[in-house]
Formats: sequence, structure tokens, C-alpha cells
Amino acid sequence: MQATLTELRRQTTRFVRPVINGRGKLTVTEHGEPCLQVVPVPRIDRKAALEALRSIGPVNLPPRK
Repeated sequence: MQATLTELRRQTTRFVRPVINGRGKLTVTEHGEPCLQVVPVPRIDRKAALEALRSIGPVNLPPRK
């Protein structure tokens, strides 16, 4: 999907909502030239992240001041 800066300012939800829902990416143009690309960020798998932290084991932290 492409949008100019003016279109993005006037109808933000129309252009940004599909990116938030993960259905594509948005290219913003200025004077007909692409200048910015907005892509969705994948969600973090919390269970996998917790297992990765557990596999590190106990971590010795420096003493508090």
C-alpha cells in the first residue's frame, strides 16, 4: 500500500490499521519518491522467551549501591 504524507495525515487509520493487523506494509511517498516504509513487527513468543531465560541459569548481579 502506498500513501502520500498528506493522505497519511488526513486518513491515518485507513493506512496504518492494516499494517497493525499484519496484513501488509505501507510505503509513504514525498513528491512521488518513496521515503518511508512501515512494516509490522512480529509478536514475541512469551513461552519461548521464558524458556530461553531459564536455559541461561542463575545470573549473579553486581551488588546494589
